[in-house]
This record gives sequence, C-alpha cells and structure tokens, in this order.
Amino acid sequence: MKNMKRFFAEIKAQQATISGDENSHLRNVLRMQKGDELIAFNGDGNDYECELFEIGKQQSVANVKAVKKCKALPKKSLSLFMAAVKREKLEQIIQKAVELGCQKLVIFEAERSNTKVKEEKLSRYEKIVLSACKQCERSDIMSLKFATFSEMLTEFSHCKLKLFANEREGENFEFSSLEKADNIGVLIGCEGGFSQAEKDRILALDVCNISLGSRILRAETAAILLVGLASLLSGN
Repeated sequence: MKNMKRFFAEIKAQQATISGDENSHLRNVLRMQKGDELIAFNGDGNDYECELFEIGKQQSVANVKAVKKCKALPKKSLSLFMAAVKREKLEQIIQKAVELGCQKLVIFEAERSNTKVKEEKLSRYEKIVLSACKQCERSDIMSLKFATFSEMLTEFSHCKLKLFANEREGENFEFSSLEKADNIGVLIGCEGGFSQAEKDRILALDVCNISLGSRILRAETAAILLVGLASLLSGN
C-alpha cells in the first residue's frame, strides 16, 4: 500500500465523506487536490483506499476504490485502567495506549489523584485518540471512558489476566506467561499511589501483584512500560 494520508470519515455507498477538523486539515493544511489518493477509516477495522472526488469548505468526498483489513489492528484484548493524573501526563498516556494496541482505556479517580476526572475533557481526549490512530495507522478506535473506583474495579475484574503494578509491595512476575494471554487488564495508580484501602480491594481480586523493579517509576512511565510489555509479549 502506498504511503497515503489517513482521514476519519463517514463511509456510505462506496463514498467517504470527510468533514470537520479532518476536512480542514485535508483542504487547508495538506492542500490536497481532486484525484489525490487517501485512506479513509470509520472505526470498523478496515482501510478504505479512496480517490478525492470533491473538495469543499465544509466537507470533501472521496470515492472508495478498495477495502482492506487494517494490518495494525490489535490482535488481543488489552485494556488499561489508569488513575487520573495531571493533564499533560494523561494525554501522553492516552496517545501511547493507542500506539501500543490498547482496545480500552478506563480513567478513574483514586483517593490520592491530584486531578479530577471531568466529563468536559472527554472530547479533547477523544481527539487525541483519533490523532494517535492516524499516526500508528490503526483503523479501529480505542474505547475511552471515565469511571469511579468501584466501576473500574468491576470492569477490571472481568479481565482474565489482571496485572496490578504495585509499587514497593509488588512481586516478581514471569512475563513469559503473557505469550498465551488474550484478555489482559493493566492497572496503574496515580503519582501518589493507591491508599491501603484501595490496595486491599484490588488485591481481593485474582490479580498478578507485579513489581516493576527497585526504582519507583512515574505513573506515566509505569503505564507505558507495562502496557508495552503486555502488548509485545502477548503478540498484540
């Protein structure tokens, strides 16, 4: 496949309609022309190879020439459960979670979180997800949601393999066991870690209580490291 620009689009009747910020980028930044080729995607996991047919101020339309399964789709179910951290750190985590093949990211407030989960920020975070999908050439969209601690625990409990990064109290983990894992949940705390009450509730689940080494890692480092290991070693 040629190195074509990627755009999120509405795809219907063999046509891809590109609007909003995506169309502004196509028209005003890239200055694409009629006849140019591009990849459109709508989150269904397919790459739609298209040719630009019409370029407008509000929207542009491309004809679909071929449909191919996206090669960058995650192969395993990998979810990240992340305690709320400062905005710039959380935005980095969201971006890297997409690149590393997470299918779901659940953000929750822990007792020691120094930032609040605010629904009005969701649209900004969803734009980061979309941008990261384009960058890493994924044609599916990582699910992103906010949750309470209790809601997070319920979802985390449904993962077959539950990896809990427990600073200072974690144990050695045989990472080679990830090779056969297919439904993995990764749980990471905020900068101040979890309270003992929260740890007790987490450890009451059938979790892998993991140490990430003798050095205390920043929350964003721990998230990227453990998600990366889980993705790479599981063949995701």
